[in-house]
Amino acid sequence: MNKQFSQVKIRYNTDSNGQDQCWRLILDGHEVLVESVQVNAPVFTSRDWIESVGKFKHHISVSDCHVQIDEEGTALITATAP
Repeated sequence: MNKQFSQVKIRYNTDSNGQDQCWRLILDGHEVLVESVQVNAPVFTSRDWIESVGKFKHHISVSDCHVQIDEEGTALITATAP
């Protein structure tokens, strides 16, 4: 994957075995599981209502960014150039 997104949310995957697919990326509302995440962009924390589970979840969030995910499942999130 190599795409631009308006909003990315990062959260630990509590369903992970601690070895594989440890991170959830919510990319403009669509979830992807990845092995690791590197962020080279301004971040902020957010508390977001997740309708599917009926509760709030806490995220590290990035706005207006570019996401690359390689074949090993490593995600690189970078700031969009102005």
